Amino acid sequence: MLPSIPAAVLRRAVRCVSLCCLLGWPASVAVAQFVPAQSGAAAGTSRPKPPAATEPTRDEPPVSMVVLTPPTTTSDLLREQMDLDAALAAATLDEQAHQLETFLRTHPVSPLQRAARKALVRVQGQLGEQQLRAGDVEAAQRTFRQAFNMLPEAEAAPVFQSLILPMPLLLATQGRRTEAVLLMREFQSRAWNEVKALEQVGLFYLSLEVPADAQQVFKRALELDATSATLWHSLGVAYQMGLRLDDAAAAFQRALELDPKSRVAWAALADLQRAAGDYEKAEANYRRQLDIEPEHPTAWGGLAMCYLARGQESEAIAPMARMLTINPRDVRFLTQLAYTHAANGNVSAAIAAGMQAKRLQPNYPWLRIVEAHLMRRAGDLAEAENILGEALQTAQFATLQFELGATLILANAYEQALEPFEAFLKVTPDGEFEAVLGGTLPVRSARLSRLLDLERRASLLVASPLLTDEEMAFIERYVRFALLAKQARAGSLPKSGLTDSPLELAAKEFVAGKDPGRGWRLLRAAGMLAEVGELGIAERFARQAIDAASDAARVAGGGVDSPRAEDRLAEFYVRAQMTLGWILYRQGETAAATVRLREAVKAYPNAPSRREAAWRLGTVLEAMKQDAEAFEAYRLGYDAQAPTAAERRAKLEAVYKRLHGSLEGFEAALAP
Repeated sequence: MLPSIPAAVLRRAVRCVSLCCLLGWPASVAVAQFVPAQSGAAAGTSRPKPPAATEPTRDEPPVSMVVLTPPTTTSDLLREQMDLDAALAAATLDEQAHQLETFLRTHPVSPLQRAARKALVRVQGQLGEQQLRAGDVEAAQRTFRQAFNMLPEAEAAPVFQSLILPMPLLLATQGRRTEAVLLMREFQSRAWNEVKALEQVGLFYLSLEVPADAQQVFKRALELDATSATLWHSLGVAYQMGLRLDDAAAAFQRALELDPKSRVAWAALADLQRAAGDYEKAEANYRRQLDIEPEHPTAWGGLAMCYLARGQESEAIAPMARMLTINPRDVRFLTQLAYTHAANGNVSAAIAAGMQAKRLQPNYPWLRIVEAHLMRRAGDLAEAENILGEALQTAQFATLQFELGATLILANAYEQALEPFEAFLKVTPDGEFEAVLGGTLPVRSARLSRLLDLERRASLLVASPLLTDEEMAFIERYVRFALLAKQARAGSLPKSGLTDSPLELAAKEFVAGKDPGRGWRLLRAAGMLAEVGELGIAERFARQAIDAASDAARVAGGGVDSPRAEDRLAEFYVRAQMTLGWILYRQGETAAATVRLREAVKAYPNAPSRREAAWRLGTVLEAMKQDAEAFEAYRLGYDAQAPTAAERRAKLEAVYKRLHGSLEGFEAALAP
């Protein structure tokens, strides 16, 4: 999730839409239309292409002879101007384009060539817009490229803002974000030596949340004009959007050195200081911004958040009132307010701020994160999971994936929890976390929380996380262990010369503690270690898990729903006996394995894991050549509705045929 664009920058980007008017394109494009969807949201779909209208045929005007010399008299020039005027007055855009092309071809050295080329670019832009609105995106892009190629570099730079920039902007207004960015990358070379044009290109990239391209363009603009405070501020915004917060702060500082009276940069710098928890510096800089512009909403809001973060709620009221008077519909501020209250444990205030924000923008991803956290604190883990799952349908970023995974881990749903983390995270063989944030920024740290700090600070300007240090440490331990185990299972984890491998160390850290949830952790670790062949430590963990069964029944396990204590005990006990039995079987101790697996099958007949325990018992019994008992165990483990039904039925048929010589009577024997 990239940070929201500051209002001043967004206004400058949105002004680009008015350029469409210079092309004669409809000026009714709503500003909101080309504010891009959040990163990860689905691109807009094309409208169906209408059937082509049949136009009456027209007689083609005779092609004039090519004039290879410029006009030598005013009469000659006026005749050429009349030809150009006639082309521009043609009845349709297609006819205008055709006649302008004819003019350029038949008057190659005319002093009106430049005006004709500009006119043709404008007409082709209008044709491309028509094709785009008809749903033919590929044709529109081809037409835009033809228009772009009409202008030599010397002519393109001065008219870049009025003629070239609106073409990718139109793609953006129609929800074609990717196509718009790719087209602008082709076009920007014609703006490379023109500061004003580069600034507009950079603002275009900011409006579409493409920070790396924006950084490149603003850096080039500053090579041409290093004294522009506006460009330094825009580069700072691009850095912040790309999560390069130190670089952003340096750029804002440079903008202030060049223009101490900036109407935006003091607040921008203060935002980053507040996000880093440096509230005194942030407060001082917000006040500097208010000295320059007393009605600056960001400065008033930031001042209120500084007080609130320090627990000075009464002092926050006056600046918060000023901010809400100026901008009562600022969803981002209201979400910051809800987030900070939630982090401080003030649930009622967090709910109040969250409800106000939700009325304005119910699907704001950071707001959904706050909602899910409040549900977690209320013990409704199922609803927290639902909220985050819905949010991930419209936005994809690391913190959102983390919050879903964290919710599942806190519910001891370890198997389901790994998938959200794998969507954005890797772990190195030595146990450090790696991720690519914002789609472009590679980061690495021994602490998962430090990786995620960047997104929260850049996007929401909040220093404190929602989870406690203990919760974060617990989540980090599991994720590190689980990802290392997956690498070991794939054979990509290097062997270690240490007494304890990084995987074993991570496993021991994961199961450490004396809390009731330790039994579930032991059970999960035993199963994962067994999968990668670490059978000795897996057996030890499984036996310890069985000893912790009574404590484990006191916590929710295996999912976000919380069944009754006796049902939790049943499920845990069956899983633990099954896990130990399977580990013993893999170690060659088949007799001991059958004892444990039989116990798993008979102890709690209604436990969900009983079927799997029965199937594993069947596997062991078949290996011991006890086909009759194996068939009965397999039959208990068979579920005709499960995804494994076909494979398991085939196994049942094979064992039955060995026992009876044919499949006669098989269906009756399979019936419960």
